[in-house]
Amino acid sequence: MASRPAVGEVVGSVSMLAITIALLGGASYFALSSIDGAAAMVGESAQTEAREAGLLVTVVGFQSNATGTYVWLLDYGWESSPVGSVLVNGQPVSWSTNCPGDWSGTLCELALPQGASGPATVVIGGKALEITL
Repeated sequence: MASRPAVGEVVGSVSMLAITIALLGGASYFALSSIDGAAAMVGESAQTEAREAGLLVTVVGFQSNATGTYVWLLDYGWESSPVGSVLVNGQPVSWSTNCPGDWSGTLCELALPQGASGPATVVIGGKALEITL
């Protein structure tokens, strides 16, 4: 008969363990859903701020050789706009580009005439990007 109290203790311990696991599982579900909600709110806020900042374009590099002057641009923002015009030494120059109208997150090339050098302004979406070639 000594085994009946031992069985009762085991059943009681297993029951308490199951209740504790259920309570902790529920609490962790609420905690994780709260963290997910906060992360989504931060992500949306970051995207909103980036959109409000507008177009984010930078010059990755440039090179002049016998065929022309080439400038590599990276649009690292959420907003995008095509290249509008290019000025070198304050004068408009002919140019070509492989930048599509929507090129956010990508690298593209801007080709200028051979021998283009000095201060250059690339107008993209109403913003001026200053480069010294």
